[in-house]
Amino acid sequence: MTPTESRATRLVNGIARLSAWVGGIALMGTALMIGIDLILRKTLGLSLGGADEIAGYVLAIVSTWAFPIALLKRSHIRVDILYSRLSLKARSLLDLLALSGMALFAGTLLYHAWGVLWDSIHYRSISTTPLQIPLWAPQSIWFAGYAFFALTLAVLACTSLSRLRQRRWAAINGLIGINSVEEDIQQETHGGAGAPSHGAH
Repeated sequence: MTPTESRATRLVNGIARLSAWVGGIALMGTALMIGIDLILRKTLGLSLGGADEIAGYVLAIVSTWAFPIALLKRSHIRVDILYSRLSLKARSLLDLLALSGMALFAGTLLYHAWGVLWDSIHYRSISTTPLQIPLWAPQSIWFAGYAFFALTLAVLACTSLSRLRQRRWAAINGLIGINSVEEDIQQETHGGAGAPSHGAH
């Protein structure tokens, strides 16, 4: 891996880990807010107002920002009945094919998400709720999640193609392949701490 590729990989890993922490905290905060809202409704007949709307925004945003960390941890589900029986070279080529399919999917999401965001900006749309939140605000963070997902895919693709030219099949598999049973067990027993090392393969 070249120094540029190494820096890019470390950068997307760092941002993805940070977004996972922030997303987790946001979800817990949202759950707490909804819980307080329910208690107030049952006991005092009061409401915080807009809790369900904010929860919807948080869920949508956190979902998009979860894609990159799942990709980097190789957590996306793939059928491996035949995959595990193939040679390392064949598995690496299938990994690249899967990454290409994921990139097409991400590009489609990014295109349509931008259309939604642009319409909200152009028409100055606001939510039809008492909060009247300008929709471009939560949608911008939501769109940024898809953009970072696409960036993460681009970094992994460039690194993988570099390793492909060097015929480093194990390194490709270690970066974008499916976790082995041993790796899954290790992640579970160690609480999923740390992403797989991409430079040691």
